[in-house]
Amino acid sequence: MRAEIIATGTELLTGGSADTNSVFLSEELMLLGLETAFKTVVGDDEKDMEEALKRAMARVDAVIITGGLGPTEDDITRKVVAKITKKRLVLSEEALAAIRARLAGRGKDVLAANDRQALIPAGTRLLPNPAGIAPGFYIDEGGPFVAVLPGVPLEMRAMYSESLKPALDQRFGGKSFIRRRVLRTCGISESAVNQSIQDILRRSEPKVGLSVKETGVDVRIIARASSGEQAQALVDRTESAIREKLGDAVYGVDGVELEEVVGALLKQRRLKIAVAESCTAGLIGARITNIAGSSEYFERGAVVYSNLAKTEMLGVPAELIERLGAVSSEAAAAMAQGIKQAARTDLGLSVTGIAGPSGGTDKKPVGLVYTALTTPQGTTTAEYRLLGSREQIRMRASQMALDMVRRYLIG
Repeated sequence: MRAEIIATGTELLTGGSADTNSVFLSEELMLLGLETAFKTVVGDDEKDMEEALKRAMARVDAVIITGGLGPTEDDITRKVVAKITKKRLVLSEEALAAIRARLAGRGKDVLAANDRQALIPAGTRLLPNPAGIAPGFYIDEGGPFVAVLPGVPLEMRAMYSESLKPALDQRFGGKSFIRRRVLRTCGISESAVNQSIQDILRRSEPKVGLSVKETGVDVRIIARASSGEQAQALVDRTESAIREKLGDAVYGVDGVELEEVVGALLKQRRLKIAVAESCTAGLIGARITNIAGSSEYFERGAVVYSNLAKTEMLGVPAELIERLGAVSSEAAAAMAQGIKQAARTDLGLSVTGIAGPSGGTDKKPVGLVYTALTTPQGTTTAEYRLLGSREQIRMRASQMALDMVRRYLIG
């Protein structure tokens, strides 16, 4: 069974907003056995929306539309759905009562424009909005299943979970089962991952693919079977085979970020860390402390951007910087040692480099980054030649620094 998600709203096409709804919906639909075959983004133009809906209804089993249910003139989704499905728009007394009750509860007046939100195509089934004003609806008459949800992510998720998911499950559940897992890697290139698991990539089932992210290469496993247990077993066996080939390069699964993994390992081993950053300018500390409970293992961070700061705050010898430069393995090592000593922590982590777009030389080009980790056993350094924009280099540098900590902690 295949589905198409249609996200409406001109703001999604002009850079004003990101379509996060489609990501959520594709994950949820997959768990019901519905493969998202297409994602379409269309602006607030009636003809364009009509064309998108006609095309979707001709090629998939279920169409999920988000957005265009508000009270303004450009909220035309309900009108377009009614036209394409040849239904009249009628006032739903149930929807109108819910809208008025919600507005009254917020101490707001009911405007004529709000009444428009209670118009739904005749014969469709209402989807109450537990988190907002606009109701949704769906059509299930034997042909393609068509559902319309609000564009506001909080409202859309609540409506889907409480009302639409049971309806989809009743229509499509039990016909096929899809399970997915994403293995996240760091410190290994896409070509190296491809070479290591090429025999697995060639298999027809489950499907395995690669996605390159700022933080590394993700390996996607998608299995389809006649039962959820069979699909999950396929995923589990394939994951084991991939892990055997990629080893420690795999740091997590699905949406887990590297800072979560590092934090859990530090907490488990009851170790504390301090960080000294130059080119990343606090990014590593921000990522670590973005995890709840990080105060248990993160003691402090220092942004030592200038050479003077490295000397005054961390004790990096001025002579060393003058002789070898602030971007060197020796400077990185001195920074890590300095922050560990100053913070009196178990571990000291540092990063220094040239993020660009200017400042590079033939000997030290943009993207040259050094990381260092000082532990009770000594200091380890690493050199990287990273590509990308200034933002990308800084993110990748922070990832490599965190991965250095992870690899030390797993032995």
